[in-house]
Amino acid sequence: MLGKSLAILVVSPRERSGTTLIARLFAEFFRLAGDAPILFDTDAVKPKFSKFFPEAEIVNLDQTKGQMRLFDTLPMRAHEPKIVDVTSRVFPGFFTLMRDIDFVTEARANNVEPVIVYVPHYEADDFERGFRIREHFNCEFLLAENAFLGVAPQSLHSVNSYWALKAHPAHMMIPLLDPMNMNLMEDERVSLAEFLKASAPGSAMPTPGEKATLPLAYLSLDARSKIRGWIKPSLREVQRTVQLVQARLNTPVSEPQAF
Repeated sequence: MLGKSLAILVVSPRERSGTTLIARLFAEFFRLAGDAPILFDTDAVKPKFSKFFPEAEIVNLDQTKGQMRLFDTLPMRAHEPKIVDVTSRVFPGFFTLMRDIDFVTEARANNVEPVIVYVPHYEADDFERGFRIREHFNCEFLLAENAFLGVAPQSLHSVNSYWALKAHPAHMMIPLLDPMNMNLMEDERVSLAEFLKASAPGSAMPTPGEKATLPLAYLSLDARSKIRGWIKPSLREVQRTVQLVQARLNTPVSEPQAF
């Protein structure tokens, strides 16, 4: 990808928000677009993102070495996009570091644009935090709603920050997949892009010999259909929002292979 490159920071203040899943979608999208994204997993205690992408580097942000490694690499001039799965455990410290080193200014000086992908639960505090982050850092910001987390309660409708973020132009919704098939898709051996190819209409079912080694997601026609039906619109949401950000930055858009 030519022009300004993106440093995509997938964050949430709470556990079980889907940051790893959303980071996977971004990584697979850029791979489909012919890029080789630089990946970071910030959960040094129970790493998850790096299990799906063994090339992802695990950084411990509780240690100076890990902080330096991440924040020295992210602003580096590079054609490849960078994607960080920010665990909720390091969420407060992550933004403190961003502020203290003036990360956004340094990245922009190297033609890198930070993109904060913020995943809230439907709690007033989450939208207040997201609003403050957006206003303070003044970089590209993307609200990512995860349908797995339910729907906004009526009480949120009186919260100004909720409406402010809902009206943000870069806004994506990750659709719901039933829990059983989501569990199948979270097998670390499942590559979303490879699954799309293997489950395409007319593709052959696994042979008896293959069944012994393949993840369960590949073995049921119903599971293949439902998971494929979730991956495609989810990747389209990523494509739409990435291309929106790239258009706002007046930089060439990433064009993935057909999926």
